[in-house]
Amino acid sequence: MNGWFTRSLQKRAALAVAASLALPWLAGEFAKGFYQPGLADDAVRRQMLIDFIVIGASLFALTMVATWLIGCWITAVMKGPRRDADAFPGAPGEPPP
Repeated sequence: MNGWFTRSLQKRAALAVAASLALPWLAGEFAKGFYQPGLADDAVRRQMLIDFIVIGASLFALTMVATWLIGCWITAVMKGPRRDADAFPGAPGEPPP
């Protein structure tokens, strides 16, 4: 392990950030399709409300991703660097004393 931000954590963090931005936006676009002028009273206002909800959901999700990454960093700091100890006598692959 080179550092606390390993390649697998980088992939998961990138996926989490992408999902935090894309999923609320996709859900919002889907929901705005139901509010069209002529079909709903004050459709523009309702679509703006959905936009505000999408922005809030995205910010909340990004905050949760940042909290998760801070927790990963704290865990890595608390564990400390990896240390190798002396081999236990009788370990596999070791000649007997």
